[in-house]
Amino acid sequence: MKLHITMAFAFALASCGQQSEPRPDVAQPAASDELVLTCADFAPLTPVTIVERFGAENVTSQTLPRAEGESYEATLVYASDPTRRLELTWNEDHSALATVTVGGATTQWHGAEGYTIGTPIADIERINVMPFKLWGFDWDYGGWVSDWKVGTFTLQPGCTTRIRFEPRNNSNTSASGDSEFDSNSPAMRDADPVVASFGLMFSTPTSE
Repeated sequence: MKLHITMAFAFALASCGQQSEPRPDVAQPAASDELVLTCADFAPLTPVTIVERFGAENVTSQTLPRAEGESYEATLVYASDPTRRLELTWNEDHSALATVTVGGATTQWHGAEGYTIGTPIADIERINVMPFKLWGFDWDYGGWVSDWKVGTFTLQPGCTTRIRFEPRNNSNTSASGDSEFDSNSPAMRDADPVVASFGLMFSTPTSE
């Protein structure tokens, strides 16, 4: 009897050991599951810790064009990998992160609330729990959210969510120009915008 119990126990242990190995028919977590843009993760980063986090071989600097013919210095993470690419800028003394931006149709990054490139404007409204304002299209700052009102995206102190939309209905022209539009206005609904880029902007604490 003791022999039977011992053999059964050994068989159970062996079975547990076999089950600890990944099964080929069970989907494993994808790398994209970790590519979440959150205020808590990025706010503490500095030019030193960004290298520690992502690896020196994956962090480069580049001069990029800005709106209205200007340019700026940016730190790029995974510059040659459009699925993981990040663009970062720093405050004046390079002691803290100013912005982090994600773009590109193939990016695997997504916001903490679950949105990503291609998310329709109506879904962003639902996450924000109310309509918001954005600039009209077809100019340098076109499509950027200008005011989240008092929605969900305003709840992180010192960290502002930035989203830029592009219209899927390019034949619509009534939602264009340097004027603000309500996200649920007829002109915006006709334009059928989706998220084209997104990111975070951090405010630098001021000393009294």
